[in-house]
Amino acid sequence: MHRHAPASDSSILDHSTVINPLKLSGLATLMDEVGISHTNSLDSLIIASQQWRRQPGQERWEMKDLPLTPDQHLAVMGHLKALNFVQELLPSSTNYEYSLVLGATVPGMERRLNHLAKLWQEGVRFNKIVFLVGQRPLKEGIDNIDSLVANSIGEQARGKGARTARPITETEGAMQLFATMKLPGEMKKLPTEFVDSPRVWKQNHWQRANTRDTLIQWMKAAPTPGRTLVISDQPHAHYQLEVVKQELPDAFQPEVTAQTADEGTRIILYLDALALWLHNLQSRIN
Repeated sequence: MHRHAPASDSSILDHSTVINPLKLSGLATLMDEVGISHTNSLDSLIIASQQWRRQPGQERWEMKDLPLTPDQHLAVMGHLKALNFVQELLPSSTNYEYSLVLGATVPGMERRLNHLAKLWQEGVRFNKIVFLVGQRPLKEGIDNIDSLVANSIGEQARGKGARTARPITETEGAMQLFATMKLPGEMKKLPTEFVDSPRVWKQNHWQRANTRDTLIQWMKAAPTPGRTLVISDQPHAHYQLEVVKQELPDAFQPEVTAQTADEGTRIILYLDALALWLHNLQSRIN
């Protein structure tokens, strides 16, 4: 049976809403390392952290990294590890009703599916795979569309065949990826659902669905409650699990699993994930 590193509640909160002073101190020190003012209270730390979040309509790959010295980088990574934003998170059980694969770039979803396949090979079982994805337009340099098409119809495919095989949205990318990936045979035979969440017009731009939006979209279908394993990756696992817990009824008993963060993950992406987690955590604390 798998045991996972503590997720979400145990990082800053002990026993639901009791603040862990050691973790709070570590978060404050992380803020000090990057020169952000605060008053050591959790509220002030949450407010201060929001400057790391993406702007409306901005994607993660468009964010500029922080100009840290090597010593600062090392110190910040140490604090992030203490908050469990870097290391692998494994399931606590071997049996689930649902496996929720959260949307991402195509390479990100491939990474999550590989992690899910690894868990399957290690004995973790689930009865249904649900992709929580949406209508975000795919971007060639980020989503590796050419590679996905080549894996689907062959590297030699050209012309009309290649054009008609190109996915347009994240949902289509997820469907094509799942169809073409080499995954455990029995796992691939499981019932699979792709929850296609729409974009929303926001005054001057189209806003893609976020994790909360995709969960709300899934809940509209009134799925039967059952133990749920959320497939994320680091450093996004904590805030995504927090959102899942807020949107799913308790009967789904959600927990998260995630691969270790990629070594090339930029500091700003860790801090964006940390700020998102704190933002979503605040509503429960209050």
